[in-house]
This record gives sequence, structure tokens and C-alpha cells, in this order.
Amino acid sequence: MRATEAPDPARVAARLAAMTSRADGTAYLSERSTRELRELAAQVGLRGLGGLRKAELVERIVNATIGYRLDSTALRRL
Repeated sequence: MRATEAPDPARVAARLAAMTSRADGTAYLSERSTRELRELAAQVGLRGLGGLRKAELVERIVNATIGYRLDSTALRRL
């Protein structure tokens, strides 16, 4: 991929789906631009995030993808 090309939000979402920790997801998303994060948020079904800053976008996306899955796994183990 060329440096001027934005990554495909679906590809980024798939990569997040394979991650096993919030920290990994946060580090991975922190490299993305705010515009890319907004596109990714839409891809994963998040809405109403227009006023959020980059760090807040990253947190919401991680919670909606990796965090949700980790929480569900932990609850099933109880």
C-alpha cells in the first residue's frame, strides 16, 4: 500500500477482530488519522461521534470491537 492511500476500513476492522487485547488495538488505531477513524467507526456501526477527539474515537472503536468480544468471553467463563 502506498503512503498516500488510506487503508480500507473493512480491512482495518478485520485486523481488529483478530486482536486479543485492548492495548494492541489502541496502539494499532493510534497510527490512523482522525478521518480514517471516523470511516472505521461507521464501518463498525458507531454513530454520533462527530465531536469526539482522536483518542476518544480510538477508545470507542476499541470498546466496540475488541472490548466487546473480550467482555463477552469473560462473562461466558463465569
